[in-house]
Amino acid sequence: MTWLLPGLLLAGLSGGPAELSPAIHETGAERLHRQGVHCMDVIERSECAIEHFEALIDEDTRQRELVTDALLRLMTLYRREGRPEDIGPLLRKFWDAGGGRRASGHLPYSARFLPPELDMMINLDPPRVLGSAMIERSEDLGEYFFTCDEVRRHDIEIEHRWRRAAAKAASEGRETWELFYEQLDEQAERERKREERRAERSEQERERDQPPLVLEIACPLAEALDIADNRGWRRMTGASHHRERDKVAAIFQVDQLETRLAAAVEAGRLLRDGSGRYRLPDFEYGEHQIRLVSLDKDELVAAPVALLGPMEEAKRKRKRRMNRELDRLVTQVPKDTAMFVVLNQAALRELGFGDMDRRSLRSVLETILPRPKGLQVAAVFGSSMAMLTRVPTDSAVRGRMLVGLANTMLARGAEDDPEAAKWLSDLDVAEASDRKALLASYVVTLARLEEILWD
Repeated sequence: MTWLLPGLLLAGLSGGPAELSPAIHETGAERLHRQGVHCMDVIERSECAIEHFEALIDEDTRQRELVTDALLRLMTLYRREGRPEDIGPLLRKFWDAGGGRRASGHLPYSARFLPPELDMMINLDPPRVLGSAMIERSEDLGEYFFTCDEVRRHDIEIEHRWRRAAAKAASEGRETWELFYEQLDEQAERERKREERRAERSEQERERDQPPLVLEIACPLAEALDIADNRGWRRMTGASHHRERDKVAAIFQVDQLETRLAAAVEAGRLLRDGSGRYRLPDFEYGEHQIRLVSLDKDELVAAPVALLGPMEEAKRKRKRRMNRELDRLVTQVPKDTAMFVVLNQAALRELGFGDMDRRSLRSVLETILPRPKGLQVAAVFGSSMAMLTRVPTDSAVRGRMLVGLANTMLARGAEDDPEAAKWLSDLDVAEASDRKALLASYVVTLARLEEILWD
């Protein structure tokens, strides 16, 4: 990615605090980003970095990846400088970038043919994740997240846990193996309790908790198409109904799809199943028969047989069928996201409020947020990662009340649980520019992510 160049040059060539010479044909946004990175990472002057990143946020530029990284860095800097109240305006700027116009290009073309009853969507852009400075700085996080080899994933986890246990044991004057196996026992106990909770749930609830089709079929399909692992997909998109498991679809984008399909059929890794359709031998998704069809160049759709016919018909008639409410929420998500999850109003209401054990809390939330218009969660990657959440409301007054309630609950949660306090400290809640949406952000640095994964 082009925005990484200034940071790499600074890290590799800077001999002191003097400003690095700009690149030839450097844009204004690139200049501000380069200078901000220099101030933050090289000479470690927060005020200087904030000045340049704030200017970049206000810059009229199409280089959204630079703006995103500036936004992530500013969130970190504001916290470092004791200015958490300045994070709210950053959240508003991020979502205003998507809300002011209908963003496009961050979904496969085939998504427009999805059945209207599908009211939840997840979209993942592996190249954007892998190209981020955060993942590139890590040793093997990209492989850990996207590998299809569970043995390799387990090996990566064990290697990291052992190294971290060794460092901690050295500081405490203990044996590495002693601390390592203590942590494994603690992890096993947590997993045992999770299994107990799963066993107490109803069959319908357990079925609803199963991974979506897009995650279940990704690795078998990658193997069939001779793709090394999930890093080979250009985009992975999944859609489903929030309650009915047979209403589900997945869309994969990959280069040279036609060539890959032909080779897979010839080798027997895929079987033809009628005109233009394919199936994966031995792949099962509950009781549902999953078939594959290409509805656009380099895009492959996977869905139950009952859903494919209407999608193919919509493609022939060039008719858009995607749930309109879901479509509107998706197009409000800024385009430069590495991943997003969107739920429409019906899905959010049932999944968000339906399983609450504390009826009093549910009543309060339904009073303040009686008709949430949906949920949008965007993951952006740069020098760090942020989960940015938006819940549109129907009333500015209720939106403000919910912000106050959320902040109060976070503060009390931190007081009641000191261990949770360090996680809650990085969670910020604000209201949208029009005061009709609840906004939240959680910023995760590389060090914090490794702590979450390996400790």
